[in-house]
Amino acid sequence: MTTLAAGGALGQLGTGGIALAVTAALILGVRGKGRVKLTGSPAAYTAFIAATAASAAGRMWARPEQVVGQGLTGLGVGQGPDGPFGDVGLGAVALLLVVIFLFAAVTPTFGAVLGAIAGFVFPATGQGAIWSLPSDVIASLLSSWGG
Repeated sequence: MTTLAAGGALGQLGTGGIALAVTAALILGVRGKGRVKLTGSPAAYTAFIAATAASAAGRMWARPEQVVGQGLTGLGVGQGPDGPFGDVGLGAVALLLVVIFLFAAVTPTFGAVLGAIAGFVFPATGQGAIWSLPSDVIASLLSSWGG
């Protein structure tokens, strides 16, 4: 769990508050019945931000992260050459998510799911991995905006 700094331009929001607000924006934007309608790519980016905030918030927000982790474990990711797909690490999963995002038709709902999964997988690749950089940048921005 990461703690985002208190205070900032928007006042005390807290990591749970940021996760709540961004998740609400994601759900309402994907539904698209209000003034703001999220299409595929913006839905994926919003979900990535929501997942990053959820990871930082911990508590009940960590449940989706646990589900993603259990799913990856079930697929044999990180089990070395004994996994069902051979030796597949988290870096390969992150690369696969980018390939899917770039080459698949991304609807708002699919983009939201893809972005949320990426929001949990990318930071799990570890410090120094190129995949963890987007999560690090977003966590820093959320912190400076009042987390």
